[in-house]
Amino acid sequence: MSNQNVIKTNVKPFPLNHQTAFCDYAGGRFKVSDKGLFFLGKDKDGIDLPPRWICSPLYVIAKTRDAKSGEWGRLLEWQDDDGFKHQWAMPIALVQGDTSEIRRELASLGLAISPNRIARDLLASYLQVFPVEERARCVDRLGWHGGVFVTSSESIGEQSEIVVFQNPHALTPSFSQVGSVADWRNTIGRLASKNSRLIFAISSAFAPSLASLIGEDSGGFHFRGASSCGKTTALKLAASVWGDPSSYTRLWRATSNGLEGLAAMHNDGLLILDELSQIDPKEVGEAAYLLANGQGKTRASKNGTARASASWRLFFLSAGEESLSALMAKAEQKVNAGQEIRLADIEADAGSSMGIFECLHEYINPSSLALALKEFTTSYHGTVGLEWLKAIVKDQAQLPKAITESVQTFVNKCTTPSMTGQAMRVARRFGLVAIAGELATHYGLTGWLAGDTSKAVSVCFKAWLDSFGATGNREDRAILSQVKAFFEAHGASRFDDIKYPNNERIHNRAGFYRDSENEDREYLVLSEVFKNEICKGFDFKTVINVLSKEGWLVPGNDGKNSQKPRIRGIGMPRCYVFTGKIWEYEEVF
Repeated sequence: MSNQNVIKTNVKPFPLNHQTAFCDYAGGRFKVSDKGLFFLGKDKDGIDLPPRWICSPLYVIAKTRDAKSGEWGRLLEWQDDDGFKHQWAMPIALVQGDTSEIRRELASLGLAISPNRIARDLLASYLQVFPVEERARCVDRLGWHGGVFVTSSESIGEQSEIVVFQNPHALTPSFSQVGSVADWRNTIGRLASKNSRLIFAISSAFAPSLASLIGEDSGGFHFRGASSCGKTTALKLAASVWGDPSSYTRLWRATSNGLEGLAAMHNDGLLILDELSQIDPKEVGEAAYLLANGQGKTRASKNGTARASASWRLFFLSAGEESLSALMAKAEQKVNAGQEIRLADIEADAGSSMGIFECLHEYINPSSLALALKEFTTSYHGTVGLEWLKAIVKDQAQLPKAITESVQTFVNKCTTPSMTGQAMRVARRFGLVAIAGELATHYGLTGWLAGDTSKAVSVCFKAWLDSFGATGNREDRAILSQVKAFFEAHGASRFDDIKYPNNERIHNRAGFYRDSENEDREYLVLSEVFKNEICKGFDFKTVINVLSKEGWLVPGNDGKNSQKPRIRGIGMPRCYVFTGKIWEYEEVF
């Protein structure tokens, strides 16, 4: 079970200096004071027994429940031996079974607990029966909740009651703070300047918390490049906005169930996944859809009813030596445009013969800069993200309009009217990254100049666009390329002359060819070959529509997309007739 920390908002706090309190129970009473939690019992004759020590001071300070008055719990508070205060929103359901899970959680956070079995049972009873009037609202995921942004260490914003993060099934949040904003800005922020990919990575860490304000969908970015080109360094810089990169950065090597848990834990935040090649190629396409669609699978509860599925809104930043399409090809799967726009592929090499770097500042080579950045991200992390949240929560009423306008300005500058809706959609995601970095600069967090982020993100968007293609629907182009490739490979070897069919030298026949009136060669593809080979990996009807729109298919006299020509010695097989236009096609980026 993960550490579940209380989240405090700017409302009247609970008292920190607790007074001695008593609670009657089973003919005796619990006593909690700065000396510890004790049970004061009596023997069968009513004579006081020696106080039984249960644990170090442990206070029940509120009852918790969710917005639907369910998922009740108790908000507990104690100090460890170093004097550090801990709070935990304990789901009350945990006391209805083996309470060892409760004790493990409390002990892992520094509460001293008696090893005596009776004392342990009394601890469970105390947690249930101790009277408390205060109430707190529990939430089961981090991120925006009304006007409050919930993190794993605190909640930022004005709220009428205490807000508590209470999720017994969640993974441990990886948010942490070391060093000051100035430390981070003067090292990591400074060295990232003049490096487009590094500025982009850092800005992508700020962007997800703005997405909910304007209703932007989830989506991802993938740095693709050779080993040791600096991809992982970029991920570490992005992670340093929120926590220690060694724990905040995760690996793709996970099941879809595991990714659901990670995604839910990064709601309204940035999920960072390294080593794309470590995920099963058969699962990577589905994983990209899962993360970007923001909805987990519906599963049955123990009693057979449908359990509420996890949901999230996030950005995810990935790195690997291969692209999504290349990895899927290993499993003989074909990537579709929907998957590719959900995970925008960016060439990690910035083109300056220094891998991901374009400016080394005072360092002599890329390796020394990468090493310095690694050390800085270990020493300084998390505080800049916390200050970012405080700033945007404070300005949340004014931000949506400004963000929307700025994103549209970015899209207008980086796209043309001829670009597809797919490219426009991805441009909006890049645009949100641009405005996030500019806004962080405006708040004094990055140390960059105004306009630096927009320039850097524009460079990265162009790198994506050069790979994806600016004109024509991505899936349409893939279909046309596959069809042309089929005829390039088999046009001379698997097609029989329709005038003289049954040529013994034709093996694994795909169809026939004939010369049209304008002397262009037409190919008549047998229907099963068309469905199983030419359409492989694509929807049959989609292929028909694309080919018809391009004028590659000759329809029959009956208006159908196929024809049934009479062929000597064979009969009237159903064929799809291709024109010579297939040879004119060239994919344009």
